[in-house]
Amino acid sequence: MVPTCLLEAATLQKAVKPICTCGHSATFDPHGLWWHYKRRGWDDRLSAARDRFWCRVCRSRLRRKVRPIRLDLVKPGPLDLKLPWPDDRIWKREMARVR
Repeated sequence: MVPTCLLEAATLQKAVKPICTCGHSATFDPHGLWWHYKRRGWDDRLSAARDRFWCRVCRSRLRRKVRPIRLDLVKPGPLDLKLPWPDDRIWKREMARVR
């Protein structure tokens, strides 16, 4: 199964890695990232989620936001950027909806 949104990436345990044209990248924990998008009411499809990311290195150098060229789904690691997770009740409700 190939994930098409952040919730599917979280259920399949795939970390999200935006890659900039300059080569800089970061890896995000998918659970906290999905919850961040859900709380704000943003579209969590991967194609739409890409437009919410920007490179901090290019921002400081060029003084403008540079969007990533792609989002890769990779195996989670210990150095992933972690955002707050949803409450267990909310997470279990979403997992039941996905199944």
